Amino acid sequence: MKEKFLHFGTRLIRHELVSGSVYIFLGFLLASFLGFLVNLFLARNLSSSDYGIYASLLSLFTLASIPTQSIIPIVVRFATDFFAKSELDKASNFYFKVFRFVFVLSLLIFLAFITLSTPIENFLHLDNFWYVFLTGLSVSFSYLAIINVAFLQSLLKFSFVGFSYILNGAARLAITVVLVYLGFKVFGALIAIIFAILAPFLFQFIPLRFLFKQKRKIETKISGKEIIDYALPTTITTLSLMSLTSTDVILVKHFFSAETAGLYGGLSLIGKVIFYFTGPIPSVMFPLLIRRHNLGQNFHSLFYLALILVIVPSIAITIIYFIFPQFIVSLFLGGGSYLKIASLLGLFGIFLTIFSLINVFVNFFLSLKKTNIYLFVLFAAISQIVLINFFHSSFTQVIFDSLFVSLGLLIILFIFYIINYKNLVKTREKFTISPGLN
Repeated sequence: MKEKFLHFGTRLIRHELVSGSVYIFLGFLLASFLGFLVNLFLARNLSSSDYGIYASLLSLFTLASIPTQSIIPIVVRFATDFFAKSELDKASNFYFKVFRFVFVLSLLIFLAFITLSTPIENFLHLDNFWYVFLTGLSVSFSYLAIINVAFLQSLLKFSFVGFSYILNGAARLAITVVLVYLGFKVFGALIAIIFAILAPFLFQFIPLRFLFKQKRKIETKISGKEIIDYALPTTITTLSLMSLTSTDVILVKHFFSAETAGLYGGLSLIGKVIFYFTGPIPSVMFPLLIRRHNLGQNFHSLFYLALILVIVPSIAITIIYFIFPQFIVSLFLGGGSYLKIASLLGLFGIFLTIFSLINVFVNFFLSLKKTNIYLFVLFAAISQIVLINFFHSSFTQVIFDSLFVSLGLLIILFIFYIINYKNLVKTREKFTISPGLN
């Protein structure tokens, strides 16, 4: 029995979902942990009012930055083709075309933040224009930074990608601690985000410097329709998906007092520990599924494995939330007024567990170009906003709004999977864990 268990463990570790993406996985995981430490530090060193401001601005930053995730698969798709054919001149040409486009886009986004600063301040009950200014600047830089990440993935330089994630988290943590201790409070946290984006962005030019040495005389013709057909629904899907865990924080900041909203921000922080642990799984699964599908290989077993790797730790953490809520709140937030949210921790854990499973399903469908799922995810995001607007008398009611919507979306996505792949599942698929490609 022991030998079989060890053999199973060895095969699991060697499975491509883990071994094939170990640098990205560990880099993302450590960066997520460092990001969690940043939020933990801020929750314990800012007043609940200031932390409520920071949490709402961070959610706004997250929502505004989500479309960057739809840029990555588009860039990777075409850049990888150029590198595979050793067409470095075309790859260089493509890089600078993408850079120019994203630079203009990021500038427009920054100007949009400045233009809409007053409505944003009024909606979030902010009393300082510079909060919006710094948030808009950080969002703009995040768009530029994504270009280098996509090209590094195209070059299969996963070690650089993984280290970039770690560098981002480490820089953000160090700068946040220093600036907050110096008395900059929320401003310090926002400035840290900007420098945390710039540090890895500059570092990533080291392996990409050869692109600047190539002659860029050959035109790179890519179908605009092909890009838009994939990019538009993918952007809507990712934006709607992340809205499910960000909009509630923003709306609570709008409907509740600053102190009360800070408590909900703390609850959301602890609940998202589940996502910090499981979020890397679907992001690693995404390119592996594309490769298996294109080669005509078994990709459903990879999907099932991803579901298991997500659901096991999610349920385990949620159970801990139910059994030791006050201890967890005291551990992460230092107790005090935050103990008021302890009884809601388990319920919020259920919501995040369901959301984590949804994340796997969504990445699965997008990797196979089933972009029509954007209709389901968009409807769920809108439904959550509507429900919270009508039913927000308490935190419990807000959580149940999100829980109801997410559970409904998970059921719909499961049914959509059965409808599209039931024949394959019945006749061809068997769940196996192999050391390499099946």
